Amino acid sequence: MAAETFEMRGANNETTSSAHTNGSNNLATPVLSQKQPETSATVSSAKSITPSTVKTDKIGLWLCDEGPYQEYIAKFAGSNPGLKSPDPANKDWPLKTGNATVCLLEASASTTGPVEFTKTQFASLPKLRKHFEETDHKHDKHRVYIMEGLATDYIAVIGGHFFMEPTFFQRQERTCVWSNEFTPTSDALPHPSLLDPEKAFHLQYCELRQFDADMSGQFYFCQRTGRHVGMTKARTSEKEKSTTAILRRKTSFWSRKTSGKGWDAVILVDPQLDALAKWPQGKPLPKNHAFQDGYNDFLPSVSKERVLSKDPHPHTSMLRDLSHYFENHSDLIPARKWAAPATASFFLKKIVAAHYLQLVDYIKVMLPSLELRLTTAWVEEQDQWKSLQTISRRCGNYRDDIEDTLLSLGYPVQDLPYPETGPDVWLDDKVDFQYIYFRLKTLKQRTDTLIQAMTGLASIAGNRQNLEEAKVVKRLTLVALLFIPLSFTSSLFSMQDGFAPGAAKFWIYWVTAIAAIALTFSATWVLNYALDDAAQWTSQPLDWLKFWDKNKRMSIRKQRRSHNGQNVRRTTGLW
Repeated sequence: MAAETFEMRGANNETTSSAHTNGSNNLATPVLSQKQPETSATVSSAKSITPSTVKTDKIGLWLCDEGPYQEYIAKFAGSNPGLKSPDPANKDWPLKTGNATVCLLEASASTTGPVEFTKTQFASLPKLRKHFEETDHKHDKHRVYIMEGLATDYIAVIGGHFFMEPTFFQRQERTCVWSNEFTPTSDALPHPSLLDPEKAFHLQYCELRQFDADMSGQFYFCQRTGRHVGMTKARTSEKEKSTTAILRRKTSFWSRKTSGKGWDAVILVDPQLDALAKWPQGKPLPKNHAFQDGYNDFLPSVSKERVLSKDPHPHTSMLRDLSHYFENHSDLIPARKWAAPATASFFLKKIVAAHYLQLVDYIKVMLPSLELRLTTAWVEEQDQWKSLQTISRRCGNYRDDIEDTLLSLGYPVQDLPYPETGPDVWLDDKVDFQYIYFRLKTLKQRTDTLIQAMTGLASIAGNRQNLEEAKVVKRLTLVALLFIPLSFTSSLFSMQDGFAPGAAKFWIYWVTAIAAIALTFSATWVLNYALDDAAQWTSQPLDWLKFWDKNKRMSIRKQRRSHNGQNVRRTTGLW
């Protein structure tokens, strides 16, 4: 199908070819056209789309309020069928109007000195809409819009201004939960050949939170995003009444250049955890805060004067963390690098890497405690097995996320290379993600090795238990061998009254019974030594008859003990 471009139509629904050339920036709707040349205000890429074959009046309303951008989504649904419906896992927490926060970080693009960003918080949707109406697409500013949470009305305004591909918002909506249920939606990467990390990318990561209460043994979901919240039991629950939570997170980045040598960037982030789905109604939610007061900073060493003059790191949410770095530390990045809009994603990628590094360190500390338990005492086998399986599963999931991250950012999926040195090395986030990939792969292998060791220990313990049970059965068999001849003899002589106790022939019973016992035990001994482990007959019992050959008898005893020891080692694995 021939490529279809879009021309923008103003809010008065009158078609104009100069809606964005003369500074008018009313919310625009795409109209099929073959004449309109591509500008910065048109669709961000010249990608061909396949119109949907179903009725388009309702498609996309789950993601965006009715309007120009929703019409664009409806047309785009032919190329991406996932736009037709939301994630089924989010049926209990759909997108709502007004459930988002947007702030603007703006800097001048014409400055030759250090770049400094100023923050503007949009208190309401009308103020954001007014801002876009007063802004043209030819400005010479560096602008970063950060949107916390997803709301259908905010998506309509932001998407209606920039007209980025709707998958930018769709992938942010998709949840990443651990479930055995089949979900007919996809959160997979697009074709690697279509990825352009300089323009847009999508990342998944985990954030550690600390709850001031024991909430282990349960799993929850974030009330606003529907993302999984895994609870990890404290290692010393008697002393430490707290729970470490691992929150699944997502963030997305999109950018474009303007004709005035400026650029715009939009960053989507998840809101901070303030409510849990499936939490008992009426029960107050325990307070939560950043694990160990937050991740370590990634900035290079700075002077004392700079530290004292800057605001402290908030460690409260991705929105506030990003604002903190843009407002206080954007001057650390050379001004020449800010000419590219991809530089606006630097702090975002560094924060994601910092969260991953904290997660890796957390898992790295958990493994030695489990190893210590395996080497000091064999207790709580089921709990240790469950913990190891959980760590192995999580490491596998995190490693897959990092592989997707490396692919999305255009970095090679490989082990940690030799780090370079220099004053600007801290600006290279590629080595951070490659190190995280290397550490997660190592922790996964280490956990699997522990699982194999635990499986071997469980087998040893099971074999020992089987040996003890075999000894008990042997004792019972010997007791049975004593009573079987007595019972047989008693039954044999019970046919005559003269063999009853006290009768004249009662002594014959004892003589016969003792002889039967001796014969039974002799036959048992002969069978025990005459048959080897392969159930083959041997002449070993005949060798014992040579009682006058002392050396021969001692050799047979040593051979027997050695043979028994090898059987025990083969059974238990204790070589």
